[in-house]
Amino acid sequence: LKYSKNSYRVYIMHKPNQKRLQIDFDFSGFANADFERIEVPTNYKGNFSKEHVQLLSNVRNQNYDQLYFFQEMDPVLLSIIKTLKKTKQTCEICLFQDGLKPYNRMKGYSIGMLKWDIQIWKWLWRNGVKEVKPFKLLHTKKYAYTDEVDTVYLTFPDAYINWNNKVIKKIEFCNHAVFKATLEKLFGWDDKMLPINQSVILYMTQPMHHNPNLEFDFLKMLKSQLNRPLILKLHPLTSRESIEKYKSIADDVFVVNSVISAEIFIMNLNDSIIVSLNSTSMFYNSPNNRYYYVSNLFMDKIKRLSRYKFNESPSKHIKMVKQIEDIK
Repeated sequence: LKYSKNSYRVYIMHKPNQKRLQIDFDFSGFANADFERIEVPTNYKGNFSKEHVQLLSNVRNQNYDQLYFFQEMDPVLLSIIKTLKKTKQTCEICLFQDGLKPYNRMKGYSIGMLKWDIQIWKWLWRNGVKEVKPFKLLHTKKYAYTDEVDTVYLTFPDAYINWNNKVIKKIEFCNHAVFKATLEKLFGWDDKMLPINQSVILYMTQPMHHNPNLEFDFLKMLKSQLNRPLILKLHPLTSRESIEKYKSIADDVFVVNSVISAEIFIMNLNDSIIVSLNSTSMFYNSPNNRYYYVSNLFMDKIKRLSRYKFNESPSKHIKMVKQIEDIK
């Protein structure tokens, strides 16, 4: 929430299965903001919890000019912005970029996705948060579909198709040194977290449950081709078995099992090659490194990727490779 004198009230919604939000953040670098962690129990077949009702009351009764939020598909956040727009019509509702969703165009609905949307809409209606346009369900696969959203903030607005004519604003990064120092303080960065910081490959792993050897085979080829030390920034769901397989690739393969954002690792690298399926941690361009998306190499092998039309990187500094030899 942003107040009239450029001060902020920041709510961090804690969920038990999100390890990144369980670390101890150091907020002392933000002099103009107050932070509060909250936990909102949800039962999508029942009523709003008392914590949910209290949160709606707290937000509704404060005097602010703008509300910024991420995760448009989050049911609790949907309940908040829809409730607020009825009581504070002058408040500007701002959606901040959530991953690749603004740039990924879904080809269509999956049955599971449709069932989830229907369940959530029924839950909101049961608790008095009513959507008066039932055919909006046809648009939930698109970004910024919510009527209550006034402004959309994006890192790469030129790569976004503004299908419903929202106000679009560009996210501008502050000075590199200031941004880096702020993030390091926030997450409690220690240089020892990065085994090597020069001329390496940094790869962000992505569990591929239906074919666990797929990523392993790719990494073996990548390591052989580039002949550089390989640092693996693990996904939280990476299995112990996979970790041991990764380590067996070569002696100079290093595994980083940390919930700290990958952006900080990238900022501390020099003359390095950054590779991922399509991680948005690579949106921030630390110019001494080179960046590659490899999702095209797995498009016909990973079911969830086949649902998207994502042929070009939204950023000029990230190259979408068509073959592993393109990574140099």
